[in-house]
Amino acid sequence: MINIQFKPHYRVLHFTNEIGKYIIGGMASYMNEMYRHHGQDVGFVHFYNSSVQDIVMDSYPGPDNILAVAAHELDRLRELSFDIAVVHFYALHFMIDENVLKGRPLIYVVHSVPTTEPYFPEQPFGEQHVVKEQFESMCERANIIVTVSHAEAHKLIALYPEFESKVRVIHNGMTYTETEPAIQSIREHRKTFGFLGRLDYRKGLYECLRAFKTTDACLKIACGFEDPEYLSSILGYIEAADLQSKIEFLGWCQGERKLSFLRSLDALIVPSLYEPFGYVVLEAMSQQLPLICSNRGGIPEIVGDYKYCFDPYDSDSLAVTIHQFQTDDKEVIQEQVIKLYQRTKRFTSEEMSDKYEMLYHSIM
Repeated sequence: MINIQFKPHYRVLHFTNEIGKYIIGGMASYMNEMYRHHGQDVGFVHFYNSSVQDIVMDSYPGPDNILAVAAHELDRLRELSFDIAVVHFYALHFMIDENVLKGRPLIYVVHSVPTTEPYFPEQPFGEQHVVKEQFESMCERANIIVTVSHAEAHKLIALYPEFESKVRVIHNGMTYTETEPAIQSIREHRKTFGFLGRLDYRKGLYECLRAFKTTDACLKIACGFEDPEYLSSILGYIEAADLQSKIEFLGWCQGERKLSFLRSLDALIVPSLYEPFGYVVLEAMSQQLPLICSNRGGIPEIVGDYKYCFDPYDSDSLAVTIHQFQTDDKEVIQEQVIKLYQRTKRFTSEEMSDKYEMLYHSIM
């Protein structure tokens, strides 16, 4: 174990496999916001794979209250002293061992119900039997289950009505700059669009590319290469559809590089087949960047009554929405962007942190 100013006892301990620059997806953004607002009686346990990861102190969001635990050190979890455990991933199912919990309250934060997409009620997890077992065992042991959107709560309850009394909804939040960013210039000819996210079929990149076959525009893709098989299908489609001149891969973007990427676009496209929450949506909104976004999952809860939403399961919907965005008057787009920016006030990290504090008090 690597002790980074980690105290002997905590009122609340978060258990996660994503934090700081150890990023896989939106959970790390969430954890970094929770860390930003944590009190000194709240700690963070980061599980990592020592065979593929080296721990670098600067990669964490701060200098204290963090314990890094390698896979071969799990038996030492029983040494930890805390009042409330908050677990953030179903694969951390070893946390429900009573030698670790010792009867103490467990809050399970469901960042995503791990079904296939689309899912079928008779077999929502597909062939992922281990995932199903781990998820169910976490939900059964949890005293409270937190979902990050009402859409995710409805999905979970539809699959497991017996857990409804445990479910609470706390939307994710972000920390925004103190000065309001300038509204990005709405160009007369809008032909530069972007995709930002993990290379995961649920993010809808393949479906997004199909729209560009008939669209007079280019797509900049900022993503990692998490799924080689999915990447192969993406590249195969680009070649088969003769889209090479329209598509540019930029790799994963963080920090200033991400901001520069967003500012280079006429609009960010979020084509997710399903999105439990959608931090990337908030990031674009906070920069007053126009969005063209899916209407699935938690995204409608963030954007509200926004004009440029589409159904990712309708093969023509995205192309039609892009065309609408390209042909609308600049004033119409600007009005929509201002409405989005005003909605960011509903999703602050301060409000998120306050709601979790209320939850902790209620469970003690």
